[in-house]
Amino acid sequence: MTAQISRARAVTLRDVAEVAGTTPMTVSNVVNGRTGEVGRETYERVMAACTRLGYRPHAAARRLRTNRRMAVGIVIVDPSPNYLADPFTAAMLAGLNAHLGSRSYSLVIHGASPSGLGSVPLLQRLETDAICVMLSGAAGARREILKQVAALGQPVVVVQDALPDDVADGCSLIQDDFGGGVQLARHLFDARAKQVALLVPKAEWPAMERREAGIRSVIERLARPPALRTVYCGDESFDHTQRALERHMTAHGMPDVIIGGNDQMAIAAMKFATSHNSRVPEDVRVTGFNGLAIWRYATPELTTVFSPAYELGEAAGKAILSRLESGSFPSRVRSLPVRFAPNRSSAG
Repeated sequence: MTAQISRARAVTLRDVAEVAGTTPMTVSNVVNGRTGEVGRETYERVMAACTRLGYRPHAAARRLRTNRRMAVGIVIVDPSPNYLADPFTAAMLAGLNAHLGSRSYSLVIHGASPSGLGSVPLLQRLETDAICVMLSGAAGARREILKQVAALGQPVVVVQDALPDDVADGCSLIQDDFGGGVQLARHLFDARAKQVALLVPKAEWPAMERREAGIRSVIERLARPPALRTVYCGDESFDHTQRALERHMTAHGMPDVIIGGNDQMAIAAMKFATSHNSRVPEDVRVTGFNGLAIWRYATPELTTVFSPAYELGEAAGKAILSRLESGSFPSRVRSLPVRFAPNRSSAG
């Protein structure tokens, strides 16, 4: 028997192994997510053979064999009910889901406001093998949430935040937001920069805090620093950002530099400036952050910092599966680089 498997019976591990040119044990390792000892080429051959033969492992039997639920949960604490529309969140989840899915794991997503965390089903019924969290809120509140999640006894991956010392079985994955803020500030703060508006959402996000810290670290070293004012833009939507800028301009005038905490706020700021007879970049230089497709829709094209959001999700998935397969995370903290891309909106 070769590739021609009789349709009168179910396809077995041995059938897949014969087509893939490997052993039934290797096929079992692949379909049950134990890929630590399986090379990439072998993994791809096994997956191709599964597709060719229509092999589908029995989920309930697999859970019994591996003592796993074959699911990973993620809790996103965001006051906005539209959290899945955020480009960074969507890209990170896509990377996480793609990697977990390629290893036959499901991803269970729950969003919650900071006050509604107690009602999240994922934290009330253990239906997963590990939990990811991405948190907004004050630093103390975020630490308490992480302790609550760690108390469930499952491995924890924190995305875009630090891991408290008392959370033993976990890891932290961030991008270099501080470094991105430094690069923006070095690009913008020359002798012409007098009034700078930094746009951030009302909700406290650790990534935004790191970006602002990077920007301020450059200002502190300047002999003649510009006046930097933080402008809180509500839920960071277009309307909230424009209203916040209207209030800021009434009190302080139009700034000559606007730094968007993300690209959405930056583009709203560009439209605000032009609607008030200020040219971008001649009168107001504007930058964003994240570089997730939306920057291309701005006119002129937006200066931004490119985020590895998808790769961050992939890295979270890899860290989780490494922990489940080997018993430990590959590292406790990992930071992914960002890439600064000056463009027309901030040109001198």
